[in-house]
Amino acid sequence: MAPINLEQLFEKTFPLANNTILTVTEVPDCEEQLLKLFERAMLRGFDTHAPLTQIQLPMDRFPDLGSKFWHVPIEDCGAAQVLRFFFETPQTPAH
Repeated sequence: MAPINLEQLFEKTFPLANNTILTVTEVPDCEEQLLKLFERAMLRGFDTHAPLTQIQLPMDRFPDLGSKFWHVPIEDCGAAQVLRFFFETPQTPAH
């Protein structure tokens, strides 16, 4: 996925809900590109106060990845063969 496309998805996704799942249907072919997406998703989550809490991906395509990216758990997506980023916005006290 081109960087501009991912940024456009983030712009459209974050205002919708407190808990967000962003699904990328075209998973990068190489681990280097995948790690760049992880980094961008994590930084974008920090920027919008919606931390990245989980990543799902086709583990059979990336067997050398560990079970975590920094502190974010990585799990297998199963038969879906997609990349999913889970973000959570902390609850704010009512005014």
